[in-house]
Amino acid sequence: MSDILIGTSGYDHPELKGTFYPGDLPRKDFLSYYATRFNSLELNSTFYSMPTVERMESFYQRSSGSLMFSIKANRLLTHEISASWKDQAVLFRNAIHTLAQKQALASILFQFPESFHYTPQNRVYLANLLKEFEPFPKVVEFRHKEWIKDSVFEGLAYRKAGIVFCDMPHLKNLPNGFTSNTPFIGNIAYIRFHGRNSQGWYVNANSSTETPRYDYEYSQNELSSFIPIIKAAQSEGKTVMMYFNNHPKGTGIKNALQMEALLSENSASIFSS
Repeated sequence: MSDILIGTSGYDHPELKGTFYPGDLPRKDFLSYYATRFNSLELNSTFYSMPTVERMESFYQRSSGSLMFSIKANRLLTHEISASWKDQAVLFRNAIHTLAQKQALASILFQFPESFHYTPQNRVYLANLLKEFEPFPKVVEFRHKEWIKDSVFEGLAYRKAGIVFCDMPHLKNLPNGFTSNTPFIGNIAYIRFHGRNSQGWYVNANSSTETPRYDYEYSQNELSSFIPIIKAAQSEGKTVMMYFNNHPKGTGIKNALQMEALLSENSASIFSS
């Protein structure tokens, strides 16, 4: 599964100590342990605080260079956009460049909120933002279905950016990758598993943790439904990247390990296509 990256969104969740991480494992060694079980990690701490070169170097060293990192763009570029956004883009770009140099950068994830509507102003901003990160692999996650249209797909392809296939509850404004047949653009097939907790999606939606939103455990059948999607992406020569964001109660880790097992069981059919 060398061209399939799988991991979780974040790794330092307290509920993992004593379940995934050994109870006596120091917190500073969590990442090293994580790197023995997965080949990729989606870093979401970079959303809350601007990354630095030193911080990115630390992630690389503590994982012994064995992880591919997907880096979530800072909120000043997606959620709290100001007139100085280009300055923030430079800071972010300079920090993650070290991972790109080490060939450890899987992608930059630009996740926009549901309030980021399909408007002329936002379309221009997105185009300019992607231009600032032109040399890097990048994907965009929309949380409003207004963006799921052919013209947007074409624009992303032109700017060498992919689109995230989001698995989320089937609520009014949220995109549904299954029903809208959201395509994978470019050479990355990026899938984020947020869970399907429709009742908790808007609970504490303005908090920094949003824990109830992602409190969900996928069943074996639900995970298996992604095998045809992965198989199709593989047949097109794309690198599949899958990250589980349903971290409460440790279910993200559990489901990621289950997906690894499923992929191993189906590896013959996936790679023979």
